[in-house]
Amino acid sequence: MSQSAVIALILAGVGLVFGLAGGAITMNAWKFRRRAQRTRGLVVGLRVRGVGEDTAYYPTIRFTTLYGRQVEAETAYGSNPPLVRPGEEVPVLYDPDRPTRVRIDNVLGNGMFLGGAFLVFGLLLFTAGAGMALSP
Repeated sequence: MSQSAVIALILAGVGLVFGLAGGAITMNAWKFRRRAQRTRGLVVGLRVRGVGEDTAYYPTIRFTTLYGRQVEAETAYGSNPPLVRPGEEVPVLYDPDRPTRVRIDNVLGNGMFLGGAFLVFGLLLFTAGAGMALSP
């Protein structure tokens, strides 16, 4: 097998993995949005995970559920730089069965952007690899 064929297979394989991961993240975010309740919440803190360039900030949000229960929970997605700051009011999605499962209701905070980015990147790599493999 030639070196270019190996590179093509690797590109296509990595693209497939990224595409499948992106599809799974996007589907998870879509399903979460379908069953979630919407409300407004207050960002009460940012938890730092990682060090240096790998640092991500995970917002902690306080909100009141549809049934009047006050909840304080950390979001599922972090970012660098932080999407929000303590003291900011934000739209919130929460799981009515487990209100501590919470996401900020915007493209960057709910998982749709991350999933879409992985999906597009995966499709590009897969297409490049497949194109290399099929070219004469």
